[in-house]
Amino acid sequence: MRSAAPGWARSGRGFSIALNPITSAPPLAALAWVARVIGNGTRVLATRRLIGGVSSTMHRLTVVDTRGQRRSVVLRRWLDSDKDPPAAERIRREARLLAFDAAGTESGGAPALLMTRVPGHVHLTPRDPDDWLRQMASILPRIHAAPISAPAYELGWGSYEPRVPDRARDPAVWRAAIAVVQGQRAPHEPTFIHADYQHFNLLWSRERLTGLVDWVFASVGPRDVDVGHCRLNLAILFSPDWAERFRQAYEAEAGRKVDPWWDLAELLYYSADWETFIPLQVGRRAVVDRAGMTERVEDLLVAALRRL
Repeated sequence: MRSAAPGWARSGRGFSIALNPITSAPPLAALAWVARVIGNGTRVLATRRLIGGVSSTMHRLTVVDTRGQRRSVVLRRWLDSDKDPPAAERIRREARLLAFDAAGTESGGAPALLMTRVPGHVHLTPRDPDDWLRQMASILPRIHAAPISAPAYELGWGSYEPRVPDRARDPAVWRAAIAVVQGQRAPHEPTFIHADYQHFNLLWSRERLTGLVDWVFASVGPRDVDVGHCRLNLAILFSPDWAERFRQAYEAEAGRKVDPWWDLAELLYYSADWETFIPLQVGRRAVVDRAGMTERVEDLLVAALRRL
């Protein structure tokens, strides 16, 4: 985790991801594949690069069929799939599919997903943060109650093990949290989970939540994984207070308490490398305080340790 290769960082799930640059339109082979799999004489009229992704590139495509009917679809391509072996597995987990090419043999050489477009946009500057957090919390119990089968969630940091960040204000806090998660794992009731639940994957329209995207990590596992991962991202971009308010909103909606063990396990996915890829996800949608990220996560660790 400390030394990723140039042009690469680690994601919040502990594996390498390509920091893909803003690219031009997808290759003609990919656009031809899109037209072919949609059918009905479809043509691609326009492409638009969507910002925010760090493990893949996303394009919004405007397509039209022989009847003149237009619609928007989203094309997601993993350009460095040779360095990211799980790409094909993640593609098969994604929802909202129109088509997929896990090998990339038909879509221009890169594994690709073609998805319906969910209305809305990433919204990181809410006028009413409490209502924003409440809406984020309110849909989790519905997701966790969905009778959907998926691969089992696997807790793990890949080749990375949780460690004390160089910028830690109080290393003892991090060591205490690490000792907890390296001890006996907390029991849980397996449910369907998103497993990458956070504000970058939520879509909004007029301050109302309209959709949840990026289901490539969907699993059956501890529901508190979704809560803890969202709390980590809230602390990194905003504040520990917002993360705590989200937990409280979730507990009110779900009628249950978040297990601090799983909370700590998710918070410890953090490392200083988040300073690299979080600004890419944010784009120009919010101000990013890179220097304060570690301190904010540390404050949230303290709050979680107090709940043990």
